[in-house]
Amino acid sequence: WPAARGACAALSGWTKFGSLIVAPLWASYPERRLRPTLVFAGAFLAATLAAFSILLFEPNPVHAARVFWDRTLGWQIDRESPFSIWDWRQYHAGLPDLHLLQRVLEVLLLVGAVAVYFVPRRKSPLQLAALTAALLIGVELVLTHWFYLYLPWFFPFAAFAVLAPTAEPLRAAVRAPVERPRQ
Repeated sequence: WPAARGACAALSGWTKFGSLIVAPLWASYPERRLRPTLVFAGAFLAATLAAFSILLFEPNPVHAARVFWDRTLGWQIDRESPFSIWDWRQYHAGLPDLHLLQRVLEVLLLVGAVAVYFVPRRKSPLQLAALTAALLIGVELVLTHWFYLYLPWFFPFAAFAVLAPTAEPLRAAVRAPVERPRQ
């Protein structure tokens, strides 16, 4: 259901920002059409408003939004970490500064996230799982701070994509002529 996917994508995204990357992909499942995409977007917006309505309990919601930004995304953007190749230069003299490459890869990841909205036009559950895993792995690859506990973000999707049987062998078996026993 587009509405359920939209609401879940929003709630997931506002829990762990990295999962926002799959919203265009999930909006186009199972087929890219205008009406289901609008329903997805409406549910995404409604869930987002519901999640951020907590800010209205503060005496100054604008200040609360600023504090939210500073303690979440604002802090993550400038974060330094020894757990990523993107920040190793600050800890070891002589290593190259890879921040420019990181930014290029981040832009390519965003382009890829938009591209999977359009291609393929019709997606199977197996394709949805594989593309979701690929996008989430891409997010993890460009993170400045990486930790092994981030593996569960993509692992279920990757496991399903790798281990689920495809329908092709079943179709081939159905089309094959049936041998009759000899009498």
